[in-house]
Amino acid sequence: MSISIYAISVPAYHQMLSSLDVVLGRAAEFANESGLDEGEFMGRRFAPDMLTLAEQIRQACVHSTLAVARLADIAPPEINMDPDGDIASAQARIAATLGFFASVSADQMEGDPARDVQVKTRLGELTFGALEHLVHFANPQVFFHVTTAYDLLRAEGVQIGKIDFMGKPMQDKVAALKQA
Repeated sequence: MSISIYAISVPAYHQMLSSLDVVLGRAAEFANESGLDEGEFMGRRFAPDMLTLAEQIRQACVHSTLAVARLADIAPPEINMDPDGDIASAQARIAATLGFFASVSADQMEGDPARDVQVKTRLGELTFGALEHLVHFANPQVFFHVTTAYDLLRAEGVQIGKIDFMGKPMQDKVAALKQA
């Protein structure tokens, strides 16, 4: 059985970031209704040494963008590394990331799953095989940051549930079950 690098990255990233965009819309409504300042909201974190909500969103976008660019062997688009001060800015970041995904074809990402992929980290430069990079580095990074952003929103009182995290593909399946 062959595995498609594209199929286990771009659609999953699209699903997670699209879902995050939807729950951020709910967070904006919640902030407006409760009188919560969005800047304060975006600065929330679970612990002093954790990234803020704004940073969790930024990191999810950065990790997914860089993974797709690395795996397609193309230069990534310019990424604004400043955290977003409000929800609309975070949603614009997500939209730009989704736009980048749309510019990359499945064919660009295929090739030898063992080909070297270089990742510069604060600890140094790491070398992975392409599939190894995706499964053991990129996907966990993206899922961690999206999950943490979702959890921060939930902890603040935004009325979201697992089906919101799972996004449209899961929501469509549940809707089909209800119609059957």
